[in-house]
Parts: sequence; C-alpha cells; structure tokens
Amino acid sequence: MEYVLESLNGHLDSVHDLLRGKLRDELHSRLHNRQRGVLPDKELSTLSARTIDLLHSIEQMLEPGPLVLADHFLGYMSTKCLCAAVELKIADILRDKGPLTINKLAEESGARADRLEQIMNVLQNNGIFERDPAMVTYANNHTSTLLLRDHWMQWHNWVDLYGNQFYDMARGIPQSVCKDTTRSPAQINYDTDKDMFTYFNEQGWVPQLHRTLGAGTTAQAPGILADYPWEEVAKETVIDIGGGGGSLIALLLRAHPTMKGGIYDLPHVIEHSTLFFHAPDGQFADLADQVPQGNLIGGDFFKNIPPSRVYTIKWTLHDWRDPEALAILRNIRKAIVPGETSRLIVMDCIRADGRSSRLSRYADLNMMIAANGLERTEASWRDLAKQSGWRIEGIYPLRNAWPCAIDMRPDNVQLNGV
Repeated sequence: MEYVLESLNGHLDSVHDLLRGKLRDELHSRLHNRQRGVLPDKELSTLSARTIDLLHSIEQMLEPGPLVLADHFLGYMSTKCLCAAVELKIADILRDKGPLTINKLAEESGARADRLEQIMNVLQNNGIFERDPAMVTYANNHTSTLLLRDHWMQWHNWVDLYGNQFYDMARGIPQSVCKDTTRSPAQINYDTDKDMFTYFNEQGWVPQLHRTLGAGTTAQAPGILADYPWEEVAKETVIDIGGGGGSLIALLLRAHPTMKGGIYDLPHVIEHSTLFFHAPDGQFADLADQVPQGNLIGGDFFKNIPPSRVYTIKWTLHDWRDPEALAILRNIRKAIVPGETSRLIVMDCIRADGRSSRLSRYADLNMMIAANGLERTEASWRDLAKQSGWRIEGIYPLRNAWPCAIDMRPDNVQLNGV
C-alpha cells in the first residue's frame, strides 16, 4: 500500500508542477478561457473530466470519513463565504487594484480585515482567488474572474440567488422526504401552498430570477450553437415548445438566416413574446421576417401541439414527473410532420454519477426544491422516449451548458395510441 501511494504521489507531484508551470498557459487557453464566445477544447474537456472523476474516486477511498461528513454538515460555510465575497465585490476590486494585502483589500471593500482574511482563506483553499505566500497578497484566478460584475456570464447573479433564496428553500428538504408530504421544500420553508413563481413575484424577487436565468441563457448560447448539428434543420421551421420570451429561437435564427421559427406557449406568454418579435422596439424585431405572427401560437401542450417537422423543448420537461412528461411527449409525437428532418430536440440535464457531473445532481435537487420536478438519467430518458413513440438518435453534450441536446426521432412503432 505504501509503495502504491508513494508512486501515486510522485507522479501527481510531477503532473502538478507541469500544469502549474510549463503547461499553465495552454491549460488556461484550452480549458479556462471564458472570453465571450470562446469554448473549452472538446477533446481536452472530456479527458479532463475523466481525470477529475478518477482523482475524486481515489480521494473518496483515502479520505477519513469524519472529513467527508464535515464537508456536508459544514458545507454552508463555503456558500456564505462566497456570498460575502460577491457582496463585497472582491473580484472587481482585485481586478481594478491589482494584487492586494488583506489589510488593503479590507480597506477597499469596507470590510473587517480579520474576518475578511478568514473568509478569503476558505475561498482560496477552495480554488477561488489566489494567495501569494511570499508577498502575502490576494489576486484573481480563472475562477474568481467569473464573479466580476461586468463578466458576460454574470455568475455573481447565480451566487446571489442560489446562495440566499435557494439556500433558504433547501431547509425544507428533510421534511419534504417524509411519507405523504406533498409540499415542495420551498413551500415548506416559506409555509405556503403557492407555486414558487407566484411567491417570488409577491416578494419582488422575479426580476432577480429573470436576471439570473437570462445570464444562464447567454452563457450557454455558444455551446448550444456549436455542439448540436443545427445545419441539418437550417431550412426548416423550428417550433420551440414552452419557448417563453423567445431567447432560444432567436439564438438559433440569428445563427441560421434560412431557418424559420415559432413559439408554442400559454396564451398570455405569447402576448408578450409577440411584442418581442413584432413591436418596432422589440428585442428580436430584426427577426420578424423569420418568425411570422402565425408561428407564435398560444395553447396548452397537455391538449394539443401545432404541427411541425422540427421542435425544440428546453428546460420544460424537468418541471414534470413521468406521467405528465409522457403526455407532453406523446402529444408532440402525434403532431409531428413526417420527413427526413423530423425530430424533437430536448434540452435538459442528464443526471449522472461522478465528480465532473455534479451539476446535474445539483440541478436535480433544485428542481425538487422549487418545483417538485427532477432531472433524469440517460436510462430514464430512453425509457420515456420508448413509451411515447420516440427513439433517441443521439445525445449531444453542450459545452459550458447544463443541459444536453437529446435528439429524439419519431419511432415507426406506434405505442399507446401514439
């Protein structure tokens, strides 16, 4: 055992020195460059994810159990330390003022130096910010740079929303798993039977929610465009089911001028999205010719779906348990117009094991907390497809995005009345 660990440590020391030294610039440019529109290298991302999963599995085998438990029952500290750094705009100060001692950083941020040092110690040991032990100064690294207020991905909004409102909502998790409990964790925490959008609206939190989700849409756009073969449907009309304000369909249309688009959503949602495309000052007015008003359709996807050869549905099916999700998928299957390009592109998370896939598990819990929803495994998606008259042609991971693109094609086998 000693020989194995000594050999492992020796090899890891060498790799660590290479990644911190000779390969540092290449590592940053190929994996950690978060400039607008730049995606991490696909092959290197896959390889690094495998490395992360292996190292984490080894860590789990070696780490003492009490430390594993402590990371869970004391995990709230990391969350709130990050919230403090965002509220104090530490990343912006370090970007504008350069590496700073803790006293100077406290002065610039209006913080207590002694307590700020304790917070920064936690964060830099977690890989957020860097500390120069020789100069005793703090600086940004590739992770803390994401927290800048003017960073195009706007991660500070996610920290603010999930580190506060969702943090509070998670208190309801223990009670929510009790038998016969119907309230979501969020409803339990806030002692309400209202859905969370209604409750957020009453509290004045909806603009914050929209800012955060909008930032997520912007951050994920390059991967969505690059990692699914949209050129195969570039001459089709794509109907986005549950498409809301139209951000996804606008993204696709701007990248593919020969594509037409449409949205199917509840009537009151369509009233708003119509203005986005057809009002003179609408944010998507430049796409009016690609989105005829007749393609902006109000309705209920539990009752019917307008006919089309190509559909998208993003971050919608995870709101629903299997009976409802099956009803939606079957209705789309009934409505789809047969053809060589006919397909439904589902954009949702695929829940998976391993350290590199942990965002899918966080997303799963967030859906349970806020909406009684869930994220599904690949096996669950394949089962849903089979039961509703679809086959999965392919699953496309999308770089810098939480969901995958699940390419469903009509199955010739007619199932359950489909």
